[in-house]
Amino acid sequence: MSEPADVRTVSRFEANLLRIARFILKQSPVEQAQRLIVDKIDRPRCLSGDCLHLLKDSLRKGSVLCLVRAGAWKRDRYLRDSTPKFGRLWERTVAERLALSFGKPTVELLMWLTATRAKEEKPFWRDDIRRHSIGDQYFGFLTYEALKLCDAELAASMRTSNVCLENSLIRLAYAGDFATGQALPVPSFKIWLEEPGIYLLEALQPFLENRWLEVERNKGQIGDWGTMAQQGLAQLQVLGAYLEAIEQAGRRDLGRFLLGTLSRLLSSGDMSASFWTGGLQGAGPPRLAERLETQRNALSVLRQTVRLRTWEQTARQSGYMDEDYAVSQFWLGEWERYQLGTVVERADRVLQQVEPLRIG
Repeated sequence: MSEPADVRTVSRFEANLLRIARFILKQSPVEQAQRLIVDKIDRPRCLSGDCLHLLKDSLRKGSVLCLVRAGAWKRDRYLRDSTPKFGRLWERTVAERLALSFGKPTVELLMWLTATRAKEEKPFWRDDIRRHSIGDQYFGFLTYEALKLCDAELAASMRTSNVCLENSLIRLAYAGDFATGQALPVPSFKIWLEEPGIYLLEALQPFLENRWLEVERNKGQIGDWGTMAQQGLAQLQVLGAYLEAIEQAGRRDLGRFLLGTLSRLLSSGDMSASFWTGGLQGAGPPRLAERLETQRNALSVLRQTVRLRTWEQTARQSGYMDEDYAVSQFWLGEWERYQLGTVVERADRVLQQVEPLRIG
């Protein structure tokens, strides 16, 4: 009896690669991929047609499922040609404009992970990120997420690679992971503010909100002053670069995750700076200026309210005949929706608690 026409045959290496890919795409548990990532196996010169067919199918279906779970399912308003449009991601956007392409970089990363003992390999896989499509960069983001779940040392190893350092989505979602004590350049967000990257950012807003909220709520557990200063600085740099980029692109709605984070953080009117800094141990650095700077950096997210207030004031100055009137009205709607007037006032009170006394 002959095999059905759709049966695909792959080698052991290819089977391992496909299992790793499906783990990265959140389609299989960590237990099925962990050993495959840390073990070593001989690498073939190329992948078979059957393997590439199965990999393409996994990437196509898996990437969509990841985006849906992250937030693409949510009915919400985002701008389309300066006009608010409501619905799920695929209801707001023509399907053809959502298509992701995955190229050689994704295949080469998977082959490297499959063939090497990734934790022991020095350096971690590197590549010219300029040749990575938005799909390749999104897969890099998913890979970093998966390695954090798989093995902390493995994720730390990936952070040394340029494909991680230069991936602005990874840096935005995991800013604190790059708190090295050095001012690391923040990569451009340009590719994420063009199609189809800009639609991925919309889908990821709920994920980013939950991610940043988790980090802020855990800051009170940080006991080391140096760690706090470094994490706050990394967050400050990334948020500043991101907000500047979306402002220049006319897409302030892509800062919604920050609005949600602030609104949930400051839902109570009696918040104090100790929520963020209460875990710090000892007297801290000998110089007062360093202690103050550490405390300010701990409140890096709250410090973004200065920019948000400026956006609100600018929007209120927009007249009916101005080109940006619709966008301004949309932003003012977001301001009211998240009760940012109250949120900003509460943030100001907390920020003032870490400033030296003023006379007069």
